[in-house]
Amino acid sequence: MSECTFKLAICTLFDPVLYGRDENSTPGIENHFYVVYTFKPEKFYNNDYISMVNYIRRMVQRRATPTSSNYNVLLKHIQLDIIKCDELTGQEQVGYIKTFWLKIVQRRWKNVYKERQHLLRLRSNPLALKERQLTGQWPKHLRSWPQFRLNLR
Repeated sequence: MSECTFKLAICTLFDPVLYGRDENSTPGIENHFYVVYTFKPEKFYNNDYISMVNYIRRMVQRRATPTSSNYNVLLKHIQLDIIKCDELTGQEQVGYIKTFWLKIVQRRWKNVYKERQHLLRLRSNPLALKERQLTGQWPKHLRSWPQFRLNLR
């Protein structure tokens, strides 16, 4: 197995009807995300990937069978992702999706931002401002500033 680097790509679950299968195909390929198309960063910034996503979605709708167990997953997951690319023994290029890390960071930052906005509203209360003016410190329950920490445990 040779290994590629991180790439921007459109992947779909491998479907033998769409991509074909022969005696050289890697066993268990159906459980992998097949790399359909990779992009250079310039094409991403130009939004060229959008037309390719739409084209692949139409191709899947035309050629895949709706009775296939992967059909809904095939249609749902046709999008641009950051992937770690790998070439299997049957020369198929598959991707391990890494975009979810960005979503985790975005969700965590959104929560921290919301907590900070709430804290600022509480600090603008006249009683909190008066204590700050008299003592030089915020009230005890308003002293800690929410931090961005990503716990991956």
